[in-house]
Parts: sequence; C-alpha cells; structure tokens
Amino acid sequence: MNREEILELRNTVQKFVRLFGLLEQNVTPCGFNLSPSQVFALQELENKTLTIGELANQLFLERSTVSRLVDSLVKGGFVNRLLNESNRREVLVSLTEKGERSLIQVREQSIQYYGSILNEVSEDSQHQILSGFKLFNDALLKKRSE
Repeated sequence: MNREEILELRNTVQKFVRLFGLLEQNVTPCGFNLSPSQVFALQELENKTLTIGELANQLFLERSTVSRLVDSLVKGGFVNRLLNESNRREVLVSLTEKGERSLIQVREQSIQYYGSILNEVSEDSQHQILSGFKLFNDALLKKRSE
C-alpha cells in the first residue's frame, strides 16, 4: 500500500470505531448496558477462571486497568474474585450466574445487531468483510507479538 492508501485505511478504521460505538463507555455496540471492555472481560472468563494477570494478557491491557475493570464487574455482581489458595498473592476471577446470563443476552443481541448490519450488503460482501477482518486481526496480532 502506498502512503495515501495507508492514511485512508487509518481513517476508515477510526470511522469504524466511532460508527460502531466503541468509544461509548457504558454500552456495547449492540445496546447492552455494559462497556465493551466489561463484555470482553466476561467473554474471556466464559467457562474458565483466570488470574488478574492472565485476564490482562488476554485483553492486552495493564494489570491495574484490569483490576479496576474487575472491581466494577464484582460491584455489578457479574464476577467473583477469590484468593488463589495455592498462591495467596494471586487473585482468581470467575463468572457469576448473573455474568453467565448477561453473556448469553449480549451474544443474542450482538447476533441480531451484526445481522442487521450485514443485511445491508450482499452475501459475497459479507464473506469479504469477515475475511478482511480476520486478515487484519492476524496482522495486528503478529505486530503485537514482535
């Protein structure tokens, strides 16, 4: 890509972030009453218990940020925080029943929301969108792990 195309890609990604609602602090793009970061944390905890450090690594966030994120989720009743009995310096985080129910709701709302967006383009274009996002994510992951 040349310089102009790279700038166009940057502008397109930034526009996507704004249009999709990822700058919203208290609601997901599909309209659920949690921040995107909170939902991402719940998704990472689905069917498993993680330490704060592991969750921070999965979310590509600092431990202190994830600690505050977990605080808000504990306060909302979405996750449990426990001391690791085998290593008392570690804090373990797991979903509560409310967290599990909320994840199911978010998943259903997001399927409807994404479906309504994808209905605006052809089926072939839908597959191109998916392929493009996968390629871009793979490149981002490769760059982050350098």
